[in-house]
Amino acid sequence: MYPAAELVTACLFAAAGIRFGTSLELFPAVVFISLLIIVAVTDIHFMLIPNRILIFFLPFLAAARLISPLDSWYAGLLGAAAGFLFLAVIAAITHGGVGGGDIKLFAVIGFVLGVKMLAAAFFFSVLIGALYGAAAVLTGRLAKRQPLPFAPAIAAGSILAYLYGDSIISFYIKMALG
Repeated sequence: MYPAAELVTACLFAAAGIRFGTSLELFPAVVFISLLIIVAVTDIHFMLIPNRILIFFLPFLAAARLISPLDSWYAGLLGAAAGFLFLAVIAAITHGGVGGGDIKLFAVIGFVLGVKMLAAAFFFSVLIGALYGAAAVLTGRLAKRQPLPFAPAIAAGSILAYLYGDSIISFYIKMALG
C-alpha cells in the first residue's frame, strides 16, 4: 500500500502543478491532496477518519485560503457549513450510513472548495463509491451489507472536482444544451 500511495500522491501533485502552474492556488492544492491521501489510506486500513488528522490540516488549509482565497471571504465558511449539514442530514436519514468522520471531512472539503465545487465533489464521490461498491459486490470482494470505507471515494471525487470540476461542468452543460 505504501508505494502505491506514494505513486498516487506524486501523480496528483504533478496534476496539480499542471493544472495550477506557479499560481498561488498550487499551495492549497498540495495541502488538500495530502490531506485526502492520508484520510483515504487511514480509512482503508482502519475504517476511521481521525479528528486529529483533520485538525492538524485545518490551520494549513486556512492559511492556504488566506493566500489564495475563494470568490468571497465567506465562501469557504459557507462551503464548510454546507458540507457538514448535508452529510449530517444524510447520516440521520440513513441511520449511520455515513460516518461522523465523513461528515467532518466534507466540512473541510467544503471549506477548501466552496459550495459549487462541494456539490460536484459530492456527486463524483457518490458515483465513484457506487461504482466501486457494485464492482466489489459483483466480484465477491465485498458482502452486500458489509461496510465500505467511503473516504477513498470522497478523496477521488473531491480531487476530481478540485482539479477538473469547472471543465467537467462546462462540458456537461454544453452537451445538455446541445
